[in-house]
Amino acid sequence: MKKLLLSAGLLVASFSAAATTVDISLWSQEDSPNYSRNATWNVGSGNNAIQNSNSYGTLVSDFVETGDFSFFGTMTATTASFNDNDIMGIVFGWQDDMNHYRLGWEQGGFNDAGSGASGMWLVEEVAGVSTILFQTEQFWADLVEYNFIVGRSGNDISFSLDGVSQTFTNTSFMSGRVGFYTESQTANFSGLTSVPQAPDNLGKVPAPAPLALLGLALGVLAIRRKA
Repeated sequence: MKKLLLSAGLLVASFSAAATTVDISLWSQEDSPNYSRNATWNVGSGNNAIQNSNSYGTLVSDFVETGDFSFFGTMTATTASFNDNDIMGIVFGWQDDMNHYRLGWEQGGFNDAGSGASGMWLVEEVAGVSTILFQTEQFWADLVEYNFIVGRSGNDISFSLDGVSQTFTNTSFMSGRVGFYTESQTANFSGLTSVPQAPDNLGKVPAPAPLALLGLALGVLAIRRKA
């Protein structure tokens, strides 16, 4: 990860045209990893999505990421409609609510339903069986905008969130959709970006070299943080 961070600036200069903000108005709602669905998602300007109630649900992309990719953006636990301490997170390699990877995060409320993980976790869900790949007792704070990255390079999956960066060799889902979810939580997700671009746009610009994907995402987020 240190090598990726060091090279991020050069990667942005070389490949920034390959990153695009995705159109979440085309995304679809599915059950959360807790097998529940009652969320109401409001799509705002700048391709942002706001969950306006304390509820459960997953919103997943209309495209499938196959092979190397990075998916990144920001997420914020909000208190406008309900002050809570439960789960918000990101999904990738998504086939359905029983087959996917999920990067989940809570504030001392609910643990992960399938695995029992608490704090921050990365869980692999295969045929409804949850396996904890990573867990740490680190919690989000109210109204703080957190940058996240999830991605794949070859046989490795990676994530970066709130100063925590981890990589694992895992080939359970070599392709799948991306998205985000909440479990009894109100949250805002914004600046959602895919590298390479969503399939409809792939022919318009060159895709970056596979090993550059996560570094590019880190560089873009670093620039956003300074802006």
